[in-house]
Amino acid sequence: MAHRKVYLAVGRTNTWIYRFDPVDGDTRAVDGVPAYRPGYTAMGAQYRGEDREPLLYAASGNRLITIDVAAGTLRDDVVDGLPDGRKWYDGDTSTDGKTLLVVGGPEEPSYSIDVVAKKAVPGNRPGSGRWDDFAHHPKDGRLFSVEGDNGDLLVIDPTRNPMKTVLKRRVFHPAEASPSAGSRKSYSATFFDADGQFYALDSAGNVNHLDLTGESVPDHAKRIGGARIAIGDLEVVNGAGRITPLPVKPSYDETAVTKTFRSAWDSYDPQGKVYSFRLILKAVSKDGSKAEEVRRFRISFDLPTTTGTKVDASGVDIIYQDGKAYVDAKADQLLPAGQERPVDVQITMLGDPYELPHEYPLAGLKATRLT
Repeated sequence: MAHRKVYLAVGRTNTWIYRFDPVDGDTRAVDGVPAYRPGYTAMGAQYRGEDREPLLYAASGNRLITIDVAAGTLRDDVVDGLPDGRKWYDGDTSTDGKTLLVVGGPEEPSYSIDVVAKKAVPGNRPGSGRWDDFAHHPKDGRLFSVEGDNGDLLVIDPTRNPMKTVLKRRVFHPAEASPSAGSRKSYSATFFDADGQFYALDSAGNVNHLDLTGESVPDHAKRIGGARIAIGDLEVVNGAGRITPLPVKPSYDETAVTKTFRSAWDSYDPQGKVYSFRLILKAVSKDGSKAEEVRRFRISFDLPTTTGTKVDASGVDIIYQDGKAYVDAKADQLLPAGQERPVDVQITMLGDPYELPHEYPLAGLKATRLT
């Protein structure tokens, strides 16, 4: 099972859950889920159906952390057989979501945690290196990870002792640390899409991609976009989930965009409301520090994926998926560095016009430079 977004554990202490969109790099703290002050890592996801958010499991000392992102709850339970005082790094759940495999120090045993019974069984030691997350390949079930110090691609076999094997050397850039105190230079969040495309985020939030859909392994991974994901000075410490294949090429090279609400009117066939906006795209970075020409762009914003909801605009392709709209330029539309251009859009929302808001909020509005 797979969803369009994955989850990141951010912050080594006071750990927060963030939801990450691999298409445009949109990264936001999940509303309602509190921070966990002691911190946790070694996270995995248990999917509960196509239309439901997964349960997330993680380890902190001798405790199992259970996060329900839909309900906004977080609880911890002592795990029988899991030693306290250990630092955990890698984690992933079994296919059925009932077991969380966690790994700590290189010469210490791994542990398989029964997430229902809250009992842990020791296993083989992981082996040397700075690798902080692993993920199951959707086709062959193997666990893949990335060595932070040199970018080696690793295969992790829990039946081996040690578990680590180097599959190919220096496939990724060496990992970067975040500005937070004590941050590790590690690839701390890894995940696959349902076809076998592999993604790896380092502690600083750089996102990398490697095509593992075939039998051969490419020599080098590709870094996505021109920027890190937006987590400020915090550290990515782990990740969990599996995504559906991306509908468009990802980019995180964020550029400036502003909105002007123009008008709204009722519609009656079907019943609802139409909102008119003028979006102003400017060929500068979001913070205004760098001016760079834009030839092709993407504008994205939150939009419920319900029947009849739509966006109308000229000269663009529009994709709706998992609560977002992606508005992509159809062809090169040169915008010189520092210059602005308008993009007029109309958003149709169905429902009782008297109950719909006067102005659609256009939450999550952002623009990224494609070329």
